[in-house]
Amino acid sequence: MLTAETGIKVLYDVADASWKPDDKAVCNIVVSAGHVVMTVFDPSKKRFVSLYCAEIHPDNEKFTLIAARLADNYSGIHKQRIFISLPKTMLIPLALFDRENRDHFLEKQHKAEAGDLASDYPVKLIDAQMAFLYPKAWEQLKNNVIGANLIFIPLDSAWLDGLYLNYKNNDETHLHLNINDGFISVAVFRDGALQFYNTFDTANAEEVLYFVMFVSEQLHVNANKDSYFYSGFIKKTDETFTFLSKYIKNIKPEERPGFYNYSMPILDVPIHMFFNAFCTPICES
Repeated sequence: MLTAETGIKVLYDVADASWKPDDKAVCNIVVSAGHVVMTVFDPSKKRFVSLYCAEIHPDNEKFTLIAARLADNYSGIHKQRIFISLPKTMLIPLALFDRENRDHFLEKQHKAEAGDLASDYPVKLIDAQMAFLYPKAWEQLKNNVIGANLIFIPLDSAWLDGLYLNYKNNDETHLHLNINDGFISVAVFRDGALQFYNTFDTANAEEVLYFVMFVSEQLHVNANKDSYFYSGFIKKTDETFTFLSKYIKNIKPEERPGFYNYSMPILDVPIHMFFNAFCTPICES
């Protein structure tokens, strides 16, 4: 559904009509360069009860949309958390993390644009801290439109903790790829532990394949034997999937996190598309 006046393309809007909110319900919001995703999670039942996803690009319209849906669709839900999907992240082991040197580490890996703000958030199950850069304009819009009491949480912190929980008993080597807006996130696990994490800016299918194969070579992941899992905004009909499946023998979609439950309408959504959004309850406020 495309809203002509605003250019908002609603991709999914599903909800459990029988569910009633209580004071523990949480609305987890995901903002990226081209999408807004909003889920409602019932902690008492460990169940996702609604999911909304819209394709939308102007930053001011994203935050206006979020504020409107919080007021009109989620008025009975008083807890919100806001996650941002962005490429300028860096995972720093807790033993090496020092907030005073955080910006120095970030600048060595990412080019900071004028007005970028730096922050960090714990990745508890990995025993690391995720440092990240994000646009100052997003901070201003959040404060003005939604509220200054919410902090930004990097979505990949939830993604990595979710992967760890899903595969902690898997001792094999496996690579995970999440397709984001304009970049990919790649993680490699071996013997139940995270071996590698990074993001790569990508503009087309060839670049996605290049970086996946580059990481595979560097980390000794075997494209003919080891398991590769994809998630995010990718379909089997996309050129990106065609490229990946041509060179990787065992590539399959990431399934929804098995440690949560899902209301029936959400089960109709492709299993891999919102894996990272379904990991957000792991990050406690």
